[in-house]
Amino acid sequence: MIESGEAHISDQVPVTEIDRIESSDSLNLFRTEGLAVEYVGFNTTKAPFDNVKVRQAVSYAIEREAIIDGVYNNVGTLANVAMSPKVFGYSKDVEAYPYDVNKAKALLKEAGFDNGMKINLLTSDRKERINMAEVIQSQLKGIGVDVEIQVMEYGSYIEQVNSGEHQMFIGGWGNATGDGDYNQYNLFHSASVGSPGNHFYYQNPAVDKLIEQGRVETDPKQREEIYKQAMQVEMDEAVYIPIRNYEHLAIYNNNVDNFYLDASNYLLLNEVTVK
Repeated sequence: MIESGEAHISDQVPVTEIDRIESSDSLNLFRTEGLAVEYVGFNTTKAPFDNVKVRQAVSYAIEREAIIDGVYNNVGTLANVAMSPKVFGYSKDVEAYPYDVNKAKALLKEAGFDNGMKINLLTSDRKERINMAEVIQSQLKGIGVDVEIQVMEYGSYIEQVNSGEHQMFIGGWGNATGDGDYNQYNLFHSASVGSPGNHFYYQNPAVDKLIEQGRVETDPKQREEIYKQAMQVEMDEAVYIPIRNYEHLAIYNNNVDNFYLDASNYLLLNEVTVK
């Protein structure tokens, strides 16, 4: 529809179409860094992921760079925490688990799973998420973990993670404020377990205290340090695997001028002109 002129703008851009768009004489691609992050999450109350060593093992076994390249065609950047670099409170100093199959196997053995295990990976029915699930399924096979992929329509997916019946899931979190509290409180505070956003069912009094301190601290430097400490604990306990910092895409034809997306993925149309 964009090519034919029937429509002017769309923000539904398959990552597989980028090369075709960029080589077209009639189509234009707008790209901008976003505030959202994509991750693989563990239900920390459900076996076997109630064992931190199992969560760490799986974290070591997933080659995140291969997902950015192979699934997302290098749209977005490799995440290190569940907070975008564009959000206040982000820290580059918290390091995600590197790809290390031997370490993953050793941790599984320590956790008592010498003979491997079967787990369920839940995802919504977005094409890229399904592709990511298939890559993860292949990668975890290398450490003896048999992954069954469960694909659900988005509404059913949300019901499932809200109910806490899942084991492992592919999720994402945006940010409506640009502030780290929006990520930390909604994703990791014990008051947010379930439908508010803590689909990890993670509860840690020390992390709760840090998040609450971050809400009332007025010194920006102190707040950044507080969030860094909280994110380090969450990473040490392998609550999730950060995958991708979002990059938002939109496509428009040559008749459109002065169109752009902001970091929240809102279409900014107030200065648009159409030839």
